[in-house]
Amino acid sequence: MTTRHQVDLNGEAYTVVDAADTVYQAVLVGSATDEIFGAMAAPGFKVQLTRADLGAKAFPNGSYGISGYPAQSFPQLATTNYTIDYILAAPGYQARHVTSIISIGASLPVAETAAMRRLPVLIRGQVVSYATRMPMAGALIRSIDDPSTPPSVHITAVRSPLSFAHASGVPVQQVTIAVTGTLHLAQAVHGGDTVLNLTSRAGLSPGSVVRITSGSGMRMEYGVVDSLGPGAPSDPGTVLFRNSIDRSYTVAETTVEIVDAHPLGATASLSADADRGDGVLLASQLFNQTVAIESGSPQAEIREVGALSDSDGYYGLDGIGRTQRVFLQASQGALQQNAEWFVQYDQPVNSVDFRF
Repeated sequence: MTTRHQVDLNGEAYTVVDAADTVYQAVLVGSATDEIFGAMAAPGFKVQLTRADLGAKAFPNGSYGISGYPAQSFPQLATTNYTIDYILAAPGYQARHVTSIISIGASLPVAETAAMRRLPVLIRGQVVSYATRMPMAGALIRSIDDPSTPPSVHITAVRSPLSFAHASGVPVQQVTIAVTGTLHLAQAVHGGDTVLNLTSRAGLSPGSVVRITSGSGMRMEYGVVDSLGPGAPSDPGTVLFRNSIDRSYTVAETTVEIVDAHPLGATASLSADADRGDGVLLASQLFNQTVAIESGSPQAEIREVGALSDSDGYYGLDGIGRTQRVFLQASQGALQQNAEWFVQYDQPVNSVDFRF
């Protein structure tokens, strides 16, 4: 309540009303770190708030603060919990959504920490014969464990980035693939599509696994059927996948197959969560052939391990992240070469060539 009182000044009587006290202060102080390297150095780091009653200040080292008038923003703090939703963003990093809780009776400012995740990069290079200097097609480039110090977490690079996010601890298992039928594209497929147009859909039903291959296996992806379009399965028509297709495929050069995935060996698990678009699996073991992630769930997906070089010797491993370095191995027949590579996250394309 405001208080009124009289003041006499130079023979005049004045009625004075005391104004209500308002305090603008920091209600939250935070620190963002780099998930891989720890310390941040990110010019352009900022905090995006969803509430107009609060303001924010951020610094390139990842420190930030959120301020406001506590009596207005949290009027019942003595008896009520409040939340602040905001997004941390910086060039080269994935946006990080944070929900901070202002607990009942909290002493302001509260403290918050959050780890920022780097945007993944593409590792691309060429495999060339050392003797002839000619490009080598069909070489397999895959990630391997550190040859000198076996790691506690194994990093497996896959041929196509993941279509779904997966939680830490979900099952991952190597599988063998058996072809049970062959289909044909009626229309080209473009990266990002979730629908195939086929000349016939015989043998398909919800849950069927379809493999799409082109470029002698350089491009190879799997889709899980969600539903079939109108018409009989033997008719030309559409097939809707649960996941999207990562790359583009032409009608003439593409093979479409119905496949079964059979488990091989013991089941492993993800050692860390995986994002949609990740091209690496951080898991309890290293994989050297086709893997199935979270089999039996709506997010189930199958991925080939490693990349193949094309007719010009070029290969690409997309979605590389979550680690400071990777160990790569290129092989073709008895020929083999290893390379240790410290990932340059400030470069969207990292070049790693092989000669053997």
